[in-house]
Amino acid sequence: MLLRFILARFYCRFSPTVIWCLNALGLCVTRHVEDSRALVCFSFSPRALRWMQTMIFAIKEVNQRKDLLPDLKLGYRILDSCDDIHACLRSSLILVNGQIGNTSLLSCAAAARPMSPVIIGDAGSSRSVAILRTLGPFHIPLVSYFASCHCLSDKKEFPTFMRTMPSDAFQIQAIATLINYFKWTWIGVIGEESDYARFAIQLLIEESKKWDACIAYTHFFPATMNKGDILGVTEVIKRSSAKVVLGFTGESQLQSILREFKRQNITDIQWISSEAWTTGKSLWNEFKDFLIGSIGFAIRKAEIPDLKEFLTRLRLSDAHEFSFIAEFWEETFGCKLNSSLNTHVHTASSSWEPCTGLESLESVYSAYSDVSQLRVSYNVYKAVYVVAHALHNMSACVSGSGPFKNQTCGDMRNVLPEQVQYVLA
Repeated sequence: MLLRFILARFYCRFSPTVIWCLNALGLCVTRHVEDSRALVCFSFSPRALRWMQTMIFAIKEVNQRKDLLPDLKLGYRILDSCDDIHACLRSSLILVNGQIGNTSLLSCAAAARPMSPVIIGDAGSSRSVAILRTLGPFHIPLVSYFASCHCLSDKKEFPTFMRTMPSDAFQIQAIATLINYFKWTWIGVIGEESDYARFAIQLLIEESKKWDACIAYTHFFPATMNKGDILGVTEVIKRSSAKVVLGFTGESQLQSILREFKRQNITDIQWISSEAWTTGKSLWNEFKDFLIGSIGFAIRKAEIPDLKEFLTRLRLSDAHEFSFIAEFWEETFGCKLNSSLNTHVHTASSSWEPCTGLESLESVYSAYSDVSQLRVSYNVYKAVYVVAHALHNMSACVSGSGPFKNQTCGDMRNVLPEQVQYVLA
């Protein structure tokens, strides 16, 4: 998905009775070398895999409905954006060009494939900005489920962007009100070096002036932190007299920081969480003694009927077919697949026994199959329905009273990005 996770695309191909849409979802769930840049995706995310599967579930659900797109069918295609801007752009350009499969084996036939009329993704704000600036001339709508940067609300700069995730402007207003309620006046702020954190922190500085609160320091660190980066942010927090700290960061970065807190036994910090880690179970399970009293705002959660059953129906045959699922299967059950598409060499896999096929997701706990906190997953679900309703409205257009030139309707055999954008807007 990328899903950190999502690039989802609807690349439509017409047959006499059905429009098939291939949906691409980028997610940082693999660790293999991606290309000649030797880009290595170093962390596997079962949670991101759930986002990907939720998108597939939503598409299948739409296809079964009689009241939504009754004469059309949606399909999907999944690409890995590896939580990296370069990989993300590569995946999005593949979608735009209509390329399928190994790009090194493409022929001129790829030029005849239609352009993708819409992309669902990306999860990250910086990656979404990069896609929008690169694909801007193509007027391709980008529907994100997790990119919250207030900067993306600028319709003059990003006219084709929309999201099922609230802007950080609302979160910052809520956090500022929270700070005022507790009469905190001296606050430290840390954040990942990204558009997400920089714009949010700038908004916070402006809001804090209204409540006579002062920012003791702002400290940014890279998304991929080394030991020096971790020690650096830890020292900044330790040396400051501010004991209330706001963290605009993802789960993985905060996890690294809290490990250092645990090593040094730093327990006197009152954390204010951003929505990216407020409900992170892995953090609370491992560092609850260091997060006691933490407070923040979470994304709205919801229930998606039948999703649990869909997620847990994966079997060994799926792992042999899809590299994403292969890695998830191996790491969840601690076994090794023979002839799987997973090319990553696990550090501990040499001692793993072969998978037997008797493994069941219903017998183990995994963030992948945990549906108790469907927040980003629900945003993914809504993003699919946003696109489905837009296509439904286009298909219901009556010739002679349409919204396009000379009151024409969109051609459902050749869906154009600018037409989808018009309907979405």
